[in-house]
Amino acid sequence: MNRYLVPLLLTTLLVACDGGGEDGAPGTSRDGDTDATVGPKPDALPTFADLDLYADDAPVNAPIPAGAPLDPESADYVAKIAEIAADPDTPPVLAYGQYSSTVFTADTDTPRRDVHLTCGGPWGLGVDTLADVPIPDYAEAAWDADGADNPVPTGGCGENADQDNHLIILDLANRCEYDLWQARKENGRWVASWANAIPLDSSGIYAHGLSTRGSGFAFAGGLVWPDELNTGEIRHALVMSYPLTRAGGPVPPASESDGWSSDPAALPEGARLRLDPTLDLGSLPLTPVERALARAMQTYGIYLVDDGGNPQLYAVDPASVSRFPYDHLDLAEDYERLDGIPWDKLQVLQLPSQDPDFQDHLALPDDGCATFR
Repeated sequence: MNRYLVPLLLTTLLVACDGGGEDGAPGTSRDGDTDATVGPKPDALPTFADLDLYADDAPVNAPIPAGAPLDPESADYVAKIAEIAADPDTPPVLAYGQYSSTVFTADTDTPRRDVHLTCGGPWGLGVDTLADVPIPDYAEAAWDADGADNPVPTGGCGENADQDNHLIILDLANRCEYDLWQARKENGRWVASWANAIPLDSSGIYAHGLSTRGSGFAFAGGLVWPDELNTGEIRHALVMSYPLTRAGGPVPPASESDGWSSDPAALPEGARLRLDPTLDLGSLPLTPVERALARAMQTYGIYLVDDGGNPQLYAVDPASVSRFPYDHLDLAEDYERLDGIPWDKLQVLQLPSQDPDFQDHLALPDDGCATFR
């Protein structure tokens, strides 16, 4: 069941959930995270280019080909998106405080820890541990303060909680990404309701689902990094959650779905959209943040990766580092409204067929990164 928190949202997946966290002040423990270890976080994250996330032809890295056809129903889909974006209760936003994720990097010296998985048993997956996850001493999960009235239960599976509290670890030495949902420390040990791992040289899609997004996309895929917003150059696709996701399964490249709607204007997860490439962005009164996002939307597009309460893009949670990393964002806020982007000028690219049988293919990965017990 999806929960809408004005003006942001909690997105819950069919088998794994997505969201993010609010930073108190970067470098400090979050309210409610009484076991958090706060130490010497880095001053800044690596640049996006230095991370080399995913294969060159990964869905989020590949520019939209010239002449890519639009879906025959594109105009109807976009009319609904524009209607939702114009509603004051569902504004389009860039989430960077709540409902995104903290990100930490690991190397050969980073301590390895077992993460207890509280939803592994209730979901019938036959595992309760993701083993040997490299988690720095100073790492902390994102904190969804808006959902604190219905928190993740201690020791339990939080599928009905109003918090997601994500954490991403990028193991740059072994080229693995670890995605944790509802991550926390309980009695000194790391716990998550669910977690999984994927090679950083892969497509960035969990081939057999069981991701921490609704669609099978790795959580770092499509995140906007501080250096990208500060320079105005984003060289990858964006990802979006949306309140009208179609039931009936995902479309490629997505491998799973938490879509629910039978509305003819609902979009399936995995859909790729773009901002009209003929639009002259120089003629629009865009903020620096909107301009950077709009350029990426024209060149690389946006993938629909989750169900949620409003159109929402994602940037890295500032609590990943000790100093607030964004030149054009506000330390006191959790999100940036994107009212200046002309949402009625989006286009939906040709939609592949949905996979109604995706649940039959859900499975734990066997790719050298995730070790389950």
